[in-house]
Amino acid sequence: MSWLREFEDELVARHVRAPARERLVAELRDHLACEQGAPTRLGAPREIAGQYADELGAHDARAGALTTFAALALAAVALLGSQLTLARIGQIGRYPGFDHGFSVALALPAIVAMLIGPQVALVAGTLAAWRALRRRRAAVLPREEVALVRRRAKIGLAAGIATMVGQLLYVANFAGVLPAWWLLLSGALAAAALGALSLAWRGLARGSTTVVLAAGDAGDLFDDVVALRRLREHPLVLWLSAALACGGAVTLLEWHAERSLAEGLQRGAFEAVALSIGFAALGRAIGARR
Repeated sequence: MSWLREFEDELVARHVRAPARERLVAELRDHLACEQGAPTRLGAPREIAGQYADELGAHDARAGALTTFAALALAAVALLGSQLTLARIGQIGRYPGFDHGFSVALALPAIVAMLIGPQVALVAGTLAAWRALRRRRAAVLPREEVALVRRRAKIGLAAGIATMVGQLLYVANFAGVLPAWWLLLSGALAAAALGALSLAWRGLARGSTTVVLAAGDAGDLFDDVVALRRLREHPLVLWLSAALACGGAVTLLEWHAERSLAEGLQRGAFEAVALSIGFAALGRAIGARR
């Protein structure tokens, strides 16, 4: 078997996507054709192919994380645009209750998605992008770290998609109640953001096929946020502090906005419980706990 054939077979075994594989093989074929004895100088085909695969996997993971962040930023604009204009409608007394649309079965999932989804997307997407930026100069990343970046990006995208689907459900549910201009604006923003998120998901999936075998530790949240390193051995303290801070902030904001301490406490408690559930369900996946 020729050196070049062994090299290509190893790329196939590492699931390097076809366009990148064909480009690498073509470049090395030209190189070998120009220089006699080049295979010996290049080294073992398996090692060279493995190096290429590890570098490509790291590059694709970083690119996918940054693309995810950009798509989530568009989703954030869509959500903010919808909610700010909805708040303006509420100021003139036309804001509908959750049970004033076509069906509560549509309203409740939509509201939950628009409350929880953005928070999960913000945390996971930001952590993925921050790790990608922080490790942008590393040619190769450990297999476990590549997997962590990919997981964070996928969780962020899934949460962003859920948020935009929730916004579309909200628009559909209140189509007979809210002004046509708001329905058109919110629906168009959500559809555009959903398209961007879908493209980012497709790109992330395409770039996640390469098998990375480089050894090393994935690192965690405490490597990404230096201020939290003292809490590495105390994840429960991190959870409790975050839950209390989030719940307290929402309580104060709602108390100020609605002039009702009881309603503020209800929403603050909901946020604290939601954060706790998210920490338990996704904390290990995004590297917030081991």
